[in-house]
Order: sequence, then structure tokens, then C-alpha cells
Amino acid sequence: MLYQLKGIVKEINPPNKLILQSNDFLFWEIFIPLNLVSMVNKNFLGKEALFYVVPILRKNEYIEIYGFIAKEERELFLKLTTLSKIGPKLALNLLSVFFPENLREIILNKKIKELSKVPGIGPKRAEKLYLELKNLFLKPSQKGIIIPPEKEVILEEAKNCLMSLGFQSKEVEKVLYEVFEERDTLDTLIKKALKKFSPKLKEETFAEEE
Repeated sequence: MLYQLKGIVKEINPPNKLILQSNDFLFWEIFIPLNLVSMVNKNFLGKEALFYVVPILRKNEYIEIYGFIAKEERELFLKLTTLSKIGPKLALNLLSVFFPENLREIILNKKIKELSKVPGIGPKRAEKLYLELKNLFLKPSQKGIIIPPEKEVILEEAKNCLMSLGFQSKEVEKVLYEVFEERDTLDTLIKKALKKFSPKLKEETFAEEE
């Protein structure tokens, strides 16, 4: 897949179509997020620039290219377009209004109304869009609990600790997601998992040091 394009920014056609010249004969038409237009126009017009790009084959077999200044924006665009109800145009609209870290914060804090700032997204569609994006940013446990990203770090550390004791990766993951609660610390999570593996183990064996 095409990953990067480097060349001279020749022009920007409203609202967000950029023409990039990579050599004497090759000109690329690239769609960029609206929030990048003024910055690119000010800093790169007539100058060399590098874009992280994603080519999308449309139904009429016409290829559209979407470009981003930051690698993180490209990666999020790719993830967004894997969701069933989000096509490339809506994904670009989302990234035209929100930077990746802003969109993540909106979903984590359930600020559904903020999604209505995206062109074409009303209150009802914002609710549906939130449900789609929640699956991308929040990972559900096997008990149906939503696991915040900061807690995934604890789960990963607990998994590594348990595997170092000889337990297998798949069984460790299954048990951790079964016993996980959002208030768990690393110590309590490991303790609960060990109890699940071996109910006869005494609790004091795994007590925290004073």
C-alpha cells in the first residue's frame, strides 16, 4: 500500500483538495483534513512537504488519496475506515474537526454531543457514531466491562507476571478478563487471578508488603 508521498505543494483547491508534484510529470490529487488546509497553505504552498497517505479504491474503480501530516492521523484514519458505518469521507470529516487525542478523549469521557460538531452529524447520528467509536477506543472484557486504556497497561503487566510463573498466554488472558474490575491495582489483579487458578492457595501468601 502507498504509505508516503513527498513533493511540492502546487495548489490547494477548496475545500480540501491538494495537488502535490512529486516529479516533472507526476501530480497527485490528495484530500486532506479541513483543519490542515490553512496550515499547509501558510507553510508549504510552493514548498516541499511529506504526507502520510491512504489510497482508497472507490466503487467506480477511481482511486482517491487521503493525506495527513502526522503518522498518527493516518493510522487512526485506517482504523476508522474498518468500522462498518464509517467510510473514508466521514473518517476524514472526523479528523477535520478533531485531532486523534481529542477524539480519543471525547469517546473515553462519553462526550457524545461533541460529535455533532462534525459536518452531517446530528444528535441521533452522534449516538450511533459514539457506539461505533467506543468499540475502537474502549476494549470490553469478557464480562462486558469496558476497560479504559490506562487499565490495559495493568492487565498486560499482570499477564506477563502470571506467564513468568508458567501459566499459558490464552488461559491467563481468559482468567484476567473474568476477574478484572476497574478499581483493581496490579497486586490485587494478580492475587485474584491466582485464586482463580488455584482456589486452595491461601490469601496471605500473596498479601502486599507493608
